[in-house]
Amino acid sequence: MAKKIAKIIDWILGLNGCLMIATATLQIVSRIIGRPVAWTVELLTFLGLFSIIPGVAAHFLKNTETRVGIIVDHLPRTLRRLSEFVINAVCTVFGFILLYAAYDYTGLVGMGTPEQFLPFPPETNLLPVYLLSFAVIWNGLYNLHRIAVDKIEESGPAPEGGKR
Repeated sequence: MAKKIAKIIDWILGLNGCLMIATATLQIVSRIIGRPVAWTVELLTFLGLFSIIPGVAAHFLKNTETRVGIIVDHLPRTLRRLSEFVINAVCTVFGFILLYAAYDYTGLVGMGTPEQFLPFPPETNLLPVYLLSFAVIWNGLYNLHRIAVDKIEESGPAPEGGKR
């Protein structure tokens, strides 16, 4: 299921990239003709936010995130399992902390006036963070399960799709 969600995210990112190109083109052309469109900068900022964070989330969902195999893979088996367990447990806890922080963002951070977040409400900016939180938690729990059932493998580069 995680790989299917990642595939949907990939399609959305492709559409997002097309929107970024169109917006940047509008910005350049409007400046050339001497009538710059002010909202293009804000829209490009939002589209960038909605491409980077979901892109990272897609890698976590595919289990193709960057790992520290250069150190962990050279440890004795027991120490490697323990290291992988600790790393993934911390990763899962971080995912829950990120999820809570996104949920309570307005309580943790003093927000400006809604006009500063044209054209979206401030909570819209948090949608990619929710997605990343769930992806980090999913990946951490998946790897903890993999360690528990003794399916530990070397970290080397994973091809697209996460099969190592």
